[in-house]
Amino acid sequence: MVSMDPQVWIAAFLTLAATSYAFRDNKVFKFAENTFIGVAAGHQIVMGVRNIRDYGWSHLMQGEMIYIVVFLLGILLYARYSKEYYWLYRYPIAFLVGNGVGISIRAGIHSDFTLQIAQTASSPLIASDAMGSINNIITFVGVITALSHFIFTYEGMHKDTLGWGPKIGRWMILLALGASFGNTVMTRFGMYQGRVIFLLREWLQIIA
Repeated sequence: MVSMDPQVWIAAFLTLAATSYAFRDNKVFKFAENTFIGVAAGHQIVMGVRNIRDYGWSHLMQGEMIYIVVFLLGILLYARYSKEYYWLYRYPIAFLVGNGVGISIRAGIHSDFTLQIAQTASSPLIASDAMGSINNIITFVGVITALSHFIFTYEGMHKDTLGWGPKIGRWMILLALGASFGNTVMTRFGMYQGRVIFLLREWLQIIA
């Protein structure tokens, strides 16, 4: 028996409308796309107003005058709509970009560089089981050979006897990129699988 819940019908229609793009671009898909963009924009505005209230205005009302600077920078963002005061718009943008880049660099170096080196260096080649030892050896060889692939200061690194290292490293990099791409595709299929199960279980009620 098909569900009689109007919310389920709306969700099912939008799911099918979004899926219709797989065949060709059409008006039904554009309707779903515009609906999604509109809802997302509205939700973002509401959350923005709530964040201003909870994380800005409430602190200002408690006497934390430093938040005046935050509100001032936020107001200056609207100076971009004025030809005369457009230059003031650059200050909050510079602050946002600088702050974002600083946080991203710190987090990136810590998670993608420092922790990776520490984990690789702290893993023993011989683990408690055979499969663990194989994994550790492959990781060690992959790290060393992949790094050797980017050594260009010594010309002999990519020739003769030492040339096998960068070649193996290149294959390791390609395997890593392929695995990353495959993981991305599987994640997307997993998300869509959830929508298919929703259609069969909640909408059509074919499966339990």
